[in-house]
Amino acid sequence: MKSKHCVRRIAALVAAALLMAAACGGNDDDAGPEAVEVAPVQTVGQPLGPVGPTPASDPAIGRPVPGLSGSAIDGTPFSWTPGERPAVFLFLAHWCPACQGEVVEYTGWLAAGNELPDGVDLISVVTLVDSSRDNYPPSQWLADEDWPFPVLVDSADNEIAAALGQAGTPFWVLVFSDGTLASRGSGRIPPEILTRHFNLLLAEAEG
Repeated sequence: MKSKHCVRRIAALVAAALLMAAACGGNDDDAGPEAVEVAPVQTVGQPLGPVGPTPASDPAIGRPVPGLSGSAIDGTPFSWTPGERPAVFLFLAHWCPACQGEVVEYTGWLAAGNELPDGVDLISVVTLVDSSRDNYPPSQWLADEDWPFPVLVDSADNEIAAALGQAGTPFWVLVFSDGTLASRGSGRIPPEILTRHFNLLLAEAEG
């Protein structure tokens, strides 16, 4: 069994490295009901609630992350069950300049021959969809950018964003292998820093 001290230590290290800059928007933005034609999103478990003033003071760190199910961006069923292996969620809004920059940076980094460590799931979530704003539909935007990661589409009511406490975009949620929250926050994270996060999550899973 992992010690609580180890979990708290790894959570603090992960939280300290998160970059909280250049976030675009919150979950007050409207997502028109016509924007997401997918099955309703379901969450299993209690929502995490809002983010604390800083990641290190986030009261949700160490709490169970709810399971998620809905539709992938291609319309196929998609589900994620916490507690199977470490995971990282990246919330993206198609109209957000920082999100657009994040996607370009990662696809370029991967195209240059780099890769993220195996053993951690990276799941992107398209949220705050708005048909009146740039880069709509998001499916075409991500296809044009050759985005290689699984994409879960939030509901018109942004239920996934609400369940995981999304505040601003891009928004990152890091989850330990036991399904508890390691850290979360809004802002861009360079691929090299995300690689360190992956290694921390893997080390915690093996500890």
